[in-house]
Amino acid sequence: MNTSEKLFASRVLFGSLTLCLLMISYVVYTEYATDIQNELFDALTKTFPNLDRELAGL
Repeated sequence: MNTSEKLFASRVLFGSLTLCLLMISYVVYTEYATDIQNELFDALTKTFPNLDRELAGL
């Protein structure tokens, strides 16, 4: 196996791993999207409790 074949094989391996991780992430996100959105909303409202009043004042 010469250098170009090793480079091609590593690119194919890296690309397939990236594709698999993207597909798994998509499935997890679509399955738990509402839970994720609720957690983010709760975290933001706890971090910035007066955000709605500050935005309304602009």
